[in-house]
Amino acid sequence: MRKPVVALVVLLPLLSILASCGGGNSGGTEVIPPPIATNVEPMTVDTGPAGLSARAVNIPYITITICDAANNCQTIDHIEVDTGSSGLRILGSALTINLPPLTSGGTAVAECTQFADGSSFGPLVVGNLTLPTSQKSVTGLTIQVIGAANYPSVPADCPGTPENTLDAFGAKGILGVGPFVQDCGAACAGAGFPTGWYYTCPTPSSCAAASLALASQVSNPVSFFSADNNGVIVELPAVASSGATSVSGSLVFGIDTASNNNFGTASVATASTDLAYVQVTYNGTVFNNGALDSGSNAVYFTDSGIPQCATAKGLYCPNATLNLTATLKGVNNTVLTAPFTVGNAETLLTNNQTAGAIPGLGGVIPASVTGTTAIQFDLGLPFFFGRNVFTGIEGKAAGAYTGPFYAF
Repeated sequence: MRKPVVALVVLLPLLSILASCGGGNSGGTEVIPPPIATNVEPMTVDTGPAGLSARAVNIPYITITICDAANNCQTIDHIEVDTGSSGLRILGSALTINLPPLTSGGTAVAECTQFADGSSFGPLVVGNLTLPTSQKSVTGLTIQVIGAANYPSVPADCPGTPENTLDAFGAKGILGVGPFVQDCGAACAGAGFPTGWYYTCPTPSSCAAASLALASQVSNPVSFFSADNNGVIVELPAVASSGATSVSGSLVFGIDTASNNNFGTASVATASTDLAYVQVTYNGTVFNNGALDSGSNAVYFTDSGIPQCATAKGLYCPNATLNLTATLKGVNNTVLTAPFTVGNAETLLTNNQTAGAIPGLGGVIPASVTGTTAIQFDLGLPFFFGRNVFTGIEGKAAGAYTGPFYAF
């Protein structure tokens, strides 16, 4: 999960958190199929929802409908599609219907969602999700309400800078459709649960770290669909180097379950079952923690030979556009070649001030992102342009493969 680049005041994105607590391919351009109502939801990359103080860049959005048990419903646009996290999170400022709180042992539950340089805190509620075009739905889904007005106090062990506003996210919420079912998993369900995740809250200002059963955790809604529930495909057209005001694509549900979601010419790299990472080799260096992540709006990696921007902090600003290549190796030893470009971020953002989609953005893995479980090479949304990128969900079969996996 991450936040947007907004030009020209650049608000650096956070990297998606993939880790649950718990043959070659050139990656050529694919033909993007038209939306099919049964398993496809239209997706748009644009300059963001109304109310932003500056534009969003490289954030894929869909529209969702949320209802309570009495069928009082609200349709919310500009929900970010994130293959690097699990579960639905909605800004409190964007949610207008009252959803019942999730409770554990009769006590309300809240969550701290951790990012690379901050976190979002808010209570958990229960609602029914419907995706308007495909009509895919989930009843009784646990949802995090980020920045809820009735939960103004953030626990001291919820780390980092609070990220709870529309400007911080560039979206009204985030739909995590990544490789894990739950956002924390078994580690948060047992007695040795980590702090800084789930909390029980006798009152909104008295929350204490706690465990939470798997069935109650914030979870990838795709895994609960009655069909097409083993993964997703993010399909976006190629974008000119100068960018585009908006582009339209598709979020396809299911992998190898229908005529419009088979692997085709894609190669499949299975990921580690603990962290959903693949090995990435770039510029002679091997990074064990790599992933493909629609929730990052640049390709994030480490290369001390590329100049960093003076104004667009954390992004790369080479003198000329660079054509680069990384090699991904799955647990199954399948090797995928991943070509990508990195341009001068300040020039791209300055010269294309109406663009919501800009390929060629690259950035540095933040110094704060450290440790053996932290992501080291993040192929963000610019890599998705012109490709069909598959994300398989843990434990679910798709043809000859079992998730987690990535393919393109």
